[in-house]
Amino acid sequence: MKVLILNSGVGSRLKEITKNKPKCLVELYNKETILERQIRLLSQYGLKKFVITTGPFEEKIIKKLEDNFSGLDIVYVKNQKYNETNYIYSVYLAKRYLDEDIILLHGDLVFSQSLIAEIMKSEVKNVGLINKKLPLPEKDFKALVKGERIMKISVELKGENVFAFMPFYKLEKDKFDLWLKEIEKYINSNRTNVYAEEALNEVLKYMNLNYFDYSDYYCKEIDTLQDLQDVNQEIIRYDENEAN
Repeated sequence: MKVLILNSGVGSRLKEITKNKPKCLVELYNKETILERQIRLLSQYGLKKFVITTGPFEEKIIKKLEDNFSGLDIVYVKNQKYNETNYIYSVYLAKRYLDEDIILLHGDLVFSQSLIAEIMKSEVKNVGLINKKLPLPEKDFKALVKGERIMKISVELKGENVFAFMPFYKLEKDKFDLWLKEIEKYINSNRTNVYAEEALNEVLKYMNLNYFDYSDYYCKEIDTLQDLQDVNQEIIRYDENEAN
């Protein structure tokens, strides 16, 4: 199994903090960066092969990981068009390295160790993350659920059986290949500035993507300064509890 971490964005909403470094190298409460935390927790569960897409400040990402994770197999894929494309294009650029079952996540996610433990030991092979307890976010992803399956993912969804969604997936290779083929169609049609989930929605009916409700665990995106402040206040409680 490989891990694909999408880190090609600019992170402009973090203002001065990301003026000279990528968002994934923003430090958390314990001086560990978001990316270091992700890789540390994932590698604890046997995940040793990583594909990391980059945009600005790629050299800083490489140096940070070479200094701290020299024993892992890490491939870097730079999106030279990071200012004009969405991450659908980054996934497309990385596709030749994506030849196994996969964990796919955005590079601004902060999550608890217990979440990774549950996802990795789950016998369900294809999952995306929802939270049935959170209020629906205004500008972030939501998922439409039917039974145990995710039927659609969009920022525009509302109504019954729609829940907050987090861009973290565990997928078998053949299911992920369906998504990759649809992504390639989008790129060939010059649709490079949309969410990769638009292509995913085209093939969800063939994928049997189940949901994992992370209501009892922790997973949050950092987009703004307020998000960073909230995460640093919240995640420390999970870390302290899980250390005991």
